[in-house]
Amino acid sequence: MNVRGLYADQLDAGFLTDDFFQDPYSFYRTLHEHAPVYRSEKANAWLVCPFAEVEDALRNPRLLSSGRIASSAARLPENVKIANATLLTCMNNMMSFRDPPDHTRLRRLVSKAFTANSVAKLESEIELIVNELLDNVAGEDSFDLVTTLSFDLPALVICRLLGIPRDRLREVKRWADGVVSFVSSGIMTPDNAHTARLAVNEAGHYLDDLLVQRRAYPQEDVLTKLALAEGAGDALDRDELVAMVILLFFAGFETTEGLIGNATIALLRNRDQFMELRQHPHLIDQVVEECLRYDNSIHRQSRVASCDVEFCGQVIPRGELIFLMIGAANRDPTKFRNPDQFNAHRDDLTNVSFGQGIHFCLGAPLARLETKVALRSLAMRMPNLKLLGPEPRFGSLLAVRKPEAVWVTR
Repeated sequence: MNVRGLYADQLDAGFLTDDFFQDPYSFYRTLHEHAPVYRSEKANAWLVCPFAEVEDALRNPRLLSSGRIASSAARLPENVKIANATLLTCMNNMMSFRDPPDHTRLRRLVSKAFTANSVAKLESEIELIVNELLDNVAGEDSFDLVTTLSFDLPALVICRLLGIPRDRLREVKRWADGVVSFVSSGIMTPDNAHTARLAVNEAGHYLDDLLVQRRAYPQEDVLTKLALAEGAGDALDRDELVAMVILLFFAGFETTEGLIGNATIALLRNRDQFMELRQHPHLIDQVVEECLRYDNSIHRQSRVASCDVEFCGQVIPRGELIFLMIGAANRDPTKFRNPDQFNAHRDDLTNVSFGQGIHFCLGAPLARLETKVALRSLAMRMPNLKLLGPEPRFGSLLAVRKPEAVWVTR
């Protein structure tokens, strides 16, 4: 079922507003009830919300990843597109926005570093990082979880894997935030394009120098592998190489930062389950899975229809941009009992938070592990942890939901 006309205009009036970003789930409930497939004029895209349709669409080879940047940027003025040509080229070179065979070639280069077995070997190191970060606030009665833990943990881990020095952490965050403000927004604007272009250019210059160093003095890190692959059979050109690294460092911590923040909020609002986790640490895996379903950091994936496709009886024409609403799918009342209730013991525990098919999130094992260690450590070390007002606020990004700050008291 799709809606048009007046009701569609009313839906759009509430979409991508501050109220929406602070609580998207009220909007998702309306979509599930009245408009599971709806075209947003504001976003110039179709929104698809039901769990089954989103799950199938993520695997559907007729829905393309290439072309997403051009479709999303279609309403930018031509002079803005020309001014930001280097940015658009960088985005289009990222494996997330490419289809086979290019996607296959690019993913193969980095996949071994993020397999479940490779990531499992990092658990003790991640535990050390978490303990170090929590030790830093051991004497504090209250602290911001974001600046203390949920940003630093995944950022330190991805920089370690890539081979980016720790003293560059804040620059990496600035570059990643700049890129995410563009690619994860509901609407691309000249302002967020400008911010992202500056970030990509600055990051590119830094990476050019670092990659020269890795070719001269190889190390055991992903940067070295990518630098040496440029001259081997996989033959990355300079733009592909820089795009890959930028993708890995913003995908490597922006989404996990949000997941840890959102998960902590959910657990502290459901203290019985927070205390149960302390008493029974073995429950951590299902707690993390419910956090992924209940309030994941990824709320949207996008695709471009390569032909006419049908969802819930609505035909979406070839060439149209489609937003697969991950956050809405994970709260689908036809899939989950009491979808708005946090329940780590539910027997319908599943989600589409990391995607499906060939674009299934490369970093899923790492994000799960980092979140598991962070939540388990908070429960064990700080059993009296509570949220401290004001209510957490969330940034104005459609694809990535993460709190700007989470103040807690011990």
